[in-house]
Amino acid sequence: MRTRTHPVRALLAGTFFSFAFLSFAYGQAAVRPGDIKLNGIKQQLKRAPNYSSSGGELGAEVAAANKPWLSIEVDFGTDIEWADDVQIKYFVLMGEGREAKMFVGEASHINVAKGAHHYSAMFMHPSAIQRYGRGKVEAVAVQLYYQGRLMDQESEPKSRARWWEQFSPTTGYLLKPNDTPWALKAFDRFEAYKSTP
Repeated sequence: MRTRTHPVRALLAGTFFSFAFLSFAYGQAAVRPGDIKLNGIKQQLKRAPNYSSSGGELGAEVAAANKPWLSIEVDFGTDIEWADDVQIKYFVLMGEGREAKMFVGEASHINVAKGAHHYSAMFMHPSAIQRYGRGKVEAVAVQLYYQGRLMDQESEPKSRARWWEQFSPTTGYLLKPNDTPWALKAFDRFEAYKSTP
């Protein structure tokens, strides 16, 4: 016995699947290479701000006793109206030869508005720099991801070789601004960091 397909149900089913397909296709085509990209990396050794209330502008002075931290600041731009799940992976190389060690960290940003310049950063404690790099950083690299897709990458100093793929990663040493003396300034400079449970 043949079963008849209700014409209204068939029409609704066809409409649903067409809408789902178009939505999927639009979502795939929405982000193109160059829609979100790196503008540059700035890495430097600098002393932590001094938040003493003994006088002067908050955070304007530097505590003389502080040893330099490693600061890695990433400048990126996006043509996406609002972007979530913007992930930046950081790589820091210290030491040479058999003593070489690579440190890695990740930062995920949310509510990133369309704009030419946005900032992300991670830091390394002075003790780690002295222990593993003797106060020196050999190289820094970052990779920019959007929704799990690699959009851009850059190394400082400039290098065509993907040196970060040649070393075993060491985690736990790179810190987000909120875990450093720059916490009080972070909200005004950097994009919102996605909190992790």
